[in-house]
Amino acid sequence: MTIGNGPAHGGDSGWLTAPRWTDFSVPLTRDKQGQSSKPDYDFTNLGLLFPQNDATEIVYLTFQMDHRKLLDSDISLHVHYIQSESTQPTFKIDYKFYNNGEAVPGSWTTISTADESKGLFAYTSGSILQIGEFPMTSPPANEDVSANLDIRFYRDDNDLTGDALTKYIDFHYQMDDDGSRLEYTK
Repeated sequence: MTIGNGPAHGGDSGWLTAPRWTDFSVPLTRDKQGQSSKPDYDFTNLGLLFPQNDATEIVYLTFQMDHRKLLDSDISLHVHYIQSESTQPTFKIDYKFYNNGEAVPGSWTTISTADESKGLFAYTSGSILQIGEFPMTSPPANEDVSANLDIRFYRDDNDLTGDALTKYIDFHYQMDDDGSRLEYTK
C-alpha cells in the first residue's frame, strides 16, 4: 500500500485536502425498533415492505450531517431494494434540510426515483439488490457543520403490483476534512 503522493492516489499532491466521496447507510431494519406500525417488516428477508399505491406507510428519519462533509455540497440519496421483476416501484422522499440556529423550513421538498433512475442495474431475472436513485439534494444556504436533515420516505405508485422489499437508504456526499477543527465550525 502506498501512502501519500504515490500511484495509489494518482500522484495528486493535494489528495488529503481535495474533496472525496464517502457515504453512510441507514438500515431500514432499525425503523422497527420500539414500535410495531406500518410499513410491515419481512422477518425472513430483513426489510420493510412498502405496499402498492399507499403513500401513508412512511418511515421518518432525522440526521445530523457529518463534520467531514464538504459544506454547501449536494447529497446523493438512494434506496436499496429487492427487484424481482422488470417493473420497478417509485419511491419518494420529502425532506427539510436546515442549519442549527436557523428557522426550520415550513414546507417539505419532494424528490422521487421517477425523476432520476428507478433502477441503476439492468434487470434480467430472479431477485437482485437494486438501487433506486433520487435527484441530488441541495443543502441549506450557507450550510453549517452539523446541519439537520429530516426525511419522510415512502412509496407512491401503482407501477409494481404488491409490496416492494426495501433494505436501506444510502447517502453519498463529498468530504473535505477528517472532521471539524472546532466543535461547531470548520
